[in-house]
Amino acid sequence: MEEEYLQLLTTWCDRLLELQINDTGNQRFDGGIMCPACMGIHGRCHDAVYPLLYLADRTREERYLTAALRLFDWAENLLCDDFSFYNDAQKEWNGITVFAVIGLYDSLKYHGHLLGAADKKRFEERMYLCSNWIYNTINMDFVTNINYHATASAALALTGSYFNEEAWLSRARTLGNACAAHITRDGFLYGEGKPIEAVTKRGCRPVDLGYNVEESAPALLLYARTMSDEAVLRQVKEWLLKQLDFMLPDGGWDNSFGTRNFKWTYWGSRTSDGCQIAYGTWGDAEPVFAEAALRNLRLMKACTHDGLLYGGPDYKIHGEQPCVHHTFCHAKALAGALDHGLQEIPGVELPAEQLQEVKYYPTINTWKVFWGGFNGTITAYDFEYLKEGHASGGTLSMLWHRSYGPMIMSSVTAYTMQEPFNMQLSLQKEQHRPLTPGVVLTHQGIEYTQYHDLEAQVWTDCQDDAMVIRVLTRPADSHHAYPEFYLRCELEYLFGADGKVRISGKLQGDRMEQAGFYLPLIGQHKKGCQINGNTAAIRSGNGVLMAAVSDFMQEPERIFFLAGGFEAWSFMIQPDEQGCFWAELSLV
Repeated sequence: MEEEYLQLLTTWCDRLLELQINDTGNQRFDGGIMCPACMGIHGRCHDAVYPLLYLADRTREERYLTAALRLFDWAENLLCDDFSFYNDAQKEWNGITVFAVIGLYDSLKYHGHLLGAADKKRFEERMYLCSNWIYNTINMDFVTNINYHATASAALALTGSYFNEEAWLSRARTLGNACAAHITRDGFLYGEGKPIEAVTKRGCRPVDLGYNVEESAPALLLYARTMSDEAVLRQVKEWLLKQLDFMLPDGGWDNSFGTRNFKWTYWGSRTSDGCQIAYGTWGDAEPVFAEAALRNLRLMKACTHDGLLYGGPDYKIHGEQPCVHHTFCHAKALAGALDHGLQEIPGVELPAEQLQEVKYYPTINTWKVFWGGFNGTITAYDFEYLKEGHASGGTLSMLWHRSYGPMIMSSVTAYTMQEPFNMQLSLQKEQHRPLTPGVVLTHQGIEYTQYHDLEAQVWTDCQDDAMVIRVLTRPADSHHAYPEFYLRCELEYLFGADGKVRISGKLQGDRMEQAGFYLPLIGQHKKGCQINGNTAAIRSGNGVLMAAVSDFMQEPERIFFLAGGFEAWSFMIQPDEQGCFWAELSLV
């Protein structure tokens, strides 16, 4: 297990060394790390100082130490006079100072003996001054997403202990306990939205699973262990267990509903550190946690090509470039897990492999179906982080099968550069399309869709041999307004004991003939899609997905979406004269 972590970390860091800029004579460039996707230097690339020092210590190779010190020097380009760090050269957000401080602490605690006296002093001075900025700036009134309050609690706990600063430790305890109070009974940390205390019409809270598992959970765990806060530690442990409902058996994370899933990747989130600290450092006390971390590690390994972590399973095959941000952030988590210590564990099953039921999560008004090898998500979540963000409307936002893997993988319903320095664009604009299924209708140039309906009703019916989810929805525009004419749809998702999922619907009202059901199904383009009558055969690396539909409105199209990172085939299903349509998904 340790060897797997070390091999992937080495692969990543060796590539970072190749992308590091050296010997130009310009201090604005020298030591920085170039990004192949964004064609520039990401301001947070100095997060890689810590994993580089880990390898310098582990291998005794001077090149890692040299690269780490050059990167430490380069970071001065973004260090402000108040001792906060800018996110990027043209981005004034400085909350990311918390990540720099945690990285400096880990560097000093575990590998400070590699540094000469002068360099160690520079590391400590920067860590102290930046920590003081955090103390003076970040409290629960600081307007941001809650992941920054959680990471600030960890940063101040660590550095407060290092420098014996009681005021910092007190603030850490205040922040840590305040964040823990935002952990819900159904297993989420709410606050990934503004205001963090927001409550929607349906009683939902702002939640993003990607940030929960990859940033906030590791931070609160570090806080609780450092401060010996047993109450918070117990809460975090229970929270981590409940979050595993959303880990797929191949190590992917279902964040199809998350408030910030414009940055979602199948293995986590674009600019956070990863789940390895949260799950991988529990040793033999919680084998399922270590198993989850290992599976996620293996998924990241499968998404690593040319030494870098790509933003999803199909980025490479689709011809997209890897953003280096994924690599240097997640390298920190691997180094942290190795420094904390890993133990060999017996193979254990994840909750998603054991459950045979439907579960409801009121915090996000979402249902998870575990049935007959299928793992599905139906969401009517109504917290809006950004326009055309995650799906609502009783949408089947995620479908996975143990013999095929990802089948449906929604994220945002339209791609916008919400965080331009933390996202990327595709040159293949014609194929870049969202992967969210649902009823759609265009009238007078306005698109009305099921997944923009914030008032859909959802019912569940557990039968002896099937699980049925019923939805009543009205297509709405991107502002959640309904059209001037009346149109509604009764939908049913049936998970059968026969290894099939059937989607059926009946439209009622005006202009039914203009509507259709959009169904994007995951499958690599080079493997093809064969049509035979009303049935399509889609191939992935794991098997063949058969999609039988009531009537094709048009030939399936090749599409790809950056948020998630999948190639897919999009189908538009035509309703009959009575407004009825259906699709049946099965495996060969």
